[in-house]
Amino acid sequence: MIDLDEFRWNAVITRDSSVAGTFVYGVTSTGVFCRSGCTSRRPLRRNVVFFTTTVEAVEAGFRACRRCRPDELAVHDPAVAAVVELCRRLENPKETINVSAFAADHGYSERHLRRRFSELIGVPIGAFTRIARDEHLRGSLRSRVTVTQAIVDAGYGSSRAFYEHGATRLGMAPRRYRDGGRGERIAFTSLETPIGFVVVAATARGVCAVRIGADELTLIDELRDEFPHATLVRDDDELVDVAGVLAGAVRGEADATRLPIDLEGTAFQMRVWDVLRDVPIGQTFTYAQLAEENGTPRAVRAVASACAANPAALVVPCHRIIRRDGTLGGYRWGLDVKEALLENERATAARVNS
Repeated sequence: MIDLDEFRWNAVITRDSSVAGTFVYGVTSTGVFCRSGCTSRRPLRRNVVFFTTTVEAVEAGFRACRRCRPDELAVHDPAVAAVVELCRRLENPKETINVSAFAADHGYSERHLRRRFSELIGVPIGAFTRIARDEHLRGSLRSRVTVTQAIVDAGYGSSRAFYEHGATRLGMAPRRYRDGGRGERIAFTSLETPIGFVVVAATARGVCAVRIGADELTLIDELRDEFPHATLVRDDDELVDVAGVLAGAVRGEADATRLPIDLEGTAFQMRVWDVLRDVPIGQTFTYAQLAEENGTPRAVRAVASACAANPAALVVPCHRIIRRDGTLGGYRWGLDVKEALLENERATAARVNS
């Protein structure tokens, strides 16, 4: 799936005024929202949230920037105005849009309008429609309406259409997303290793979490916080084989990526994690290389964020991703752990190749 927010973020950091009117961005540290092209100081990515309209930004508690005045922006380019109007209509799940007729009504060919839409918004019309539906669906599920009602509200023609085209982008079954894992039985076990304690949890479908740290009880408490609505059961016997693989992975001698997984994340995160699981033992990628392998070469920051959000250390080997200059970069479980894992894997690879 194309990352729309990454396209918007690129417009913010390059101050691209050509897409002004297609979105605004709020800065959580200041409470201000701006349009692309604003000359104010560039914000940190972690402090930025995007909105399609100024109304959404105001409703979220942001106030308009006094420098770029996004609430007073008038779009003078007719093509941009047409694209903005089409965005607004595509975001309404109850409205069906005939793109060809819309283009003709605004004096354009459908081909020209689609090309301008992709240039200005960063994704094709079809992808934008799916993204808008997904966001509406997520909102409905979080409000605890029924799954069926959420599917209808999001504009899918049938449950079958949703499960064929929409469900995979949620990163988990929709009912599990709505209920936060309620009713799931999750078994866990722990093992002591040279890099600290490793706590692993798994559903019947696969590993759902692997945490590394110095305090076993703290890791287990964090696991309970991560799955507040699930039934957590310590079962060392059930996970003895999984624990054995992870112990071998710590030594650099076993491939934990072969373990089945049952992770929860966005579609973009899931894609990044899948690519990570293909990075061979003893090798490393840079964040830029990972973005390239993921098919999103411009989304380096988003890829880095997906690595940081990885809930299953070793099984999804984000420790194999380093900076372009060869330094380790960040690691959720500690740089000393990351360095030890890479050294063990390189030593094993060297023995195998010698």
